[in-house]
Order: sequence, then C-alpha cells, then structure tokens
Amino acid sequence: MQVLTDPEQVASVRHAEVRLLAQRRFAMLEEDEPFDPNAMGYFLVVEPGDSVARLNERLGFDLLANRYTSARFDTPDFTPSFEVLEKHRTCYEIVFVLSDDGYGVEVFVPKEEGIDQELLAMCAMHAVPSSEAHEP
Repeated sequence: MQVLTDPEQVASVRHAEVRLLAQRRFAMLEEDEPFDPNAMGYFLVVEPGDSVARLNERLGFDLLANRYTSARFDTPDFTPSFEVLEKHRTCYEIVFVLSDDGYGVEVFVPKEEGIDQELLAMCAMHAVPSSEAHEP
C-alpha cells in the first residue's frame, strides 16, 4: 500500500487513473491553504498483494465493516460508514471522514488482479457511479 501525505508523492503512484484522481484531490484540498496531513488526513492506495488485515491495521478500523456496528458489508444489517464510495473506470474511491473537523482518509482501490477479492466485492456491491464531470 502507498500512503500519500504530500502532493509530491503522487508521481510515484503507478496506477494511471489513481494517480490522476489523487492529483485532483490534492488540488481540491489545496485551493484555500497548503495541504496539511495532520489537519486534513491522507490518501491510501491499495496495491496488489495488500491484505485487508494490513489495510485495517493502517486505517485503525475494519474496511469491510461498519465502523460503529461492526456489521460486515455482505450482511443484511450493513450500513456504510464511509461518506462515499465511487466507481471510476479502473478503480474505486472510498472517502472516510473520521472526525468533526473534517480529518479523513481517502482510499483508492484499483480494479486489477492481486487486489483482495472481498474488498473488490464490497466496492462493487456498494459503489455509486462517479460524479466527476470528466473521467480520466
């Protein structure tokens, strides 16, 4: 997994659509002030071979379950605790706001071989089409 806390790190993202989306998100967050990961949060890019357990450890919560009820994505009582999960052409984008001051984590999940199948299943099940006017 890649953790992005600085716009300069985006160039190292190998997945083209994720790289473009991360550039856009950093630009949006920097419109009024320089990006501050301590105040705003960070981006996490899932890579082939990453286990959900490792992602959960980094995030501090179970990515496949509601953060408050622990209901898993594949159970009838699941309600999302993410703000949005958008489907793009070659990836998914999940936004979690973790505090009232807006601190959050944005998780990019490429639709490619080697990405955890349960994570891709959750994304496919709960994603909405991207609201971006111009997809990359």
